[in-house]
Amino acid sequence: MNEFLMICERIVPEIVSVLKERYKILNHLVYEEPIGRRTLATATDLPERTVRSHIELMRANGLVDIYKPGIFLTDEGHAIVPKLRNFLNELDRINELEHRLTEALHIDRVIITPTEGTLMVKKLGFAAAKLLQELLEPNSVVAISGGSTMAAVAEEMPVLPFNPIGVPARGGVGEVVEYQANVIASVLAERLRGTYKMLHLPDGLSQDSLHMLITCEPQIKEIGDLISRTDVLLFGIGTAMRMADQRHIADDVRKQLVDNHAVGEALGQYRDIDGKLIYSTNNIGLSLPDVAKIPNVIAVAGGQDKSSAIIGVMRACQKGILIIDEQAAEGMRQLLQISAL
Repeated sequence: MNEFLMICERIVPEIVSVLKERYKILNHLVYEEPIGRRTLATATDLPERTVRSHIELMRANGLVDIYKPGIFLTDEGHAIVPKLRNFLNELDRINELEHRLTEALHIDRVIITPTEGTLMVKKLGFAAAKLLQELLEPNSVVAISGGSTMAAVAEEMPVLPFNPIGVPARGGVGEVVEYQANVIASVLAERLRGTYKMLHLPDGLSQDSLHMLITCEPQIKEIGDLISRTDVLLFGIGTAMRMADQRHIADDVRKQLVDNHAVGEALGQYRDIDGKLIYSTNNIGLSLPDVAKIPNVIAVAGGQDKSSAIIGVMRACQKGILIIDEQAAEGMRQLLQISAL
């Protein structure tokens, strides 16, 4: 699926509808030319007025001609039909795979974006930013996790006056500053002309340390309470062992992850491919069980190497909208034993 196909389907779906109607007419003409307008309307199950409008435009563009016996395809019209057929078949294939993955994972919706090589993360970020605009209401609390994909979401967000409160979903992970949840939440809030709160707390502290910090630092409790009122949650999904490396997980815990077949991590929780919890880090903020009480949830991940991780995490969520690329979708299709489309 190329970028233009994604734009048509996501941004101007009415164009796809018109395209399908015109293909219906052109494809019928391949087998039945010459044909009158009224007969063509009956054959394509379209209103005669609609057929007349489409025919007039396609005639002006050199795709059809009208003579006394009826409507004919031009040479250019004949040449374009198989190309259009391939285009629409690809669109239908993607739509069907989205539907089957949604059913298999028992979640609200799956959106598949183009892989597009090195632009994959950018495309994922664009799709998530577009979806967030549809879900946002003024003064919403938006929680976002860290990582390169979430950074792309903030980067792709246009400047809009939604006035949300941006918060990190959890404490910091990793060492790249621009991928920290605090930084991403601030960038996203600024793009949306809102405010933000930061959680200056590393991920993975002990329970005793967390209790002491909450007791001694009222600001930490305040932002914790704010995070618990999240209206929209955006989070990324990582492979279990890569996230264990980023968190510098102890060897005994790493062994636990390997022995119990952990495949994916999100919001500090490591899950196997069935969604079973294998290990959870300590933190103030959101974790996967909290998804149930959040009105709007968006998970974003890409790459075929994350296929099993995405399945495990989304099986644990059992709700939300998942945005993935074509390679991840294909890998998930195989793992879930969904028949080829």
